[in-house]
Amino acid sequence: MPDNENKPDYAPKNYEMPKMDFSDAKLEKAPTQTETKTKTYTVDRGDNLSAIAQQELGDANRWREIYELNRDVIGNNPDLIQPGMELKLPS
Repeated sequence: MPDNENKPDYAPKNYEMPKMDFSDAKLEKAPTQTETKTKTYTVDRGDNLSAIAQQELGDANRWREIYELNRDVIGNNPDLIQPGMELKLPS
């Protein structure tokens, strides 16, 4: 007598995977980083990155974060920001 005849068989003989139908699901695309609302600051005359960081972020020492986020707008010298520049602010 084979060994498997003494063991019960719990699995159904003809198991079929259920068909998954999500056609009626209402899925919303998660916002990407570019789609989320980024806070910005428009540079005024006399502004500097430390003052903007203090005013907008509550910590003047965070000016480097603003600079790194806006290096393409500001250029190589963080001291040379111009009135009218629109700077992205870190969250």
